[in-house]
Amino acid sequence: MEISAKIKVLREQKHWSQEALAEILGITRQSISQWELNKVYPSIDILSKVSDLLDVTLDELIKGDKQFKRIIIDTYQQPVNALKKSHPMNGWEFLARFWWLFFPVAGMIWWMIQSLN
Repeated sequence: MEISAKIKVLREQKHWSQEALAEILGITRQSISQWELNKVYPSIDILSKVSDLLDVTLDELIKGDKQFKRIIIDTYQQPVNALKKSHPMNGWEFLARFWWLFFPVAGMIWWMIQSLN
C-alpha cells in the first residue's frame, strides 16, 4: 500500500478530516489532499509527525511504497555520485582548502631548525 492510501485510511480511522489533520500539523488542507491523491509526498519531518499522530511507526507508514523509496534513493544518491565524479584536487585547490595547515607546519619546521642550533 502506498503512503497516500495509508495516510487516508489512518486519518479516517481517527475520524479526522483533512482540515483537522492539517491544522494539527500546521499545514494547509490542500497539502493533505495532494498527499492522499498521490501527487506529492510529505517531507520526512512531516512524515515523522504524521506517524506520531496516527499512532504508527515511520517504518509502517512508508514501507511498501516503492515510488517513495526510489525518490529517497535518488535524492540522497545524487550528492554521493557528485562527490565520486569530482576531479582530483590539484595543488592550488589543496592550498585554497587547507591554507590553515601552513602555520602549524611552518612553526614545527622553525622549531626543529631552532632546536638544531
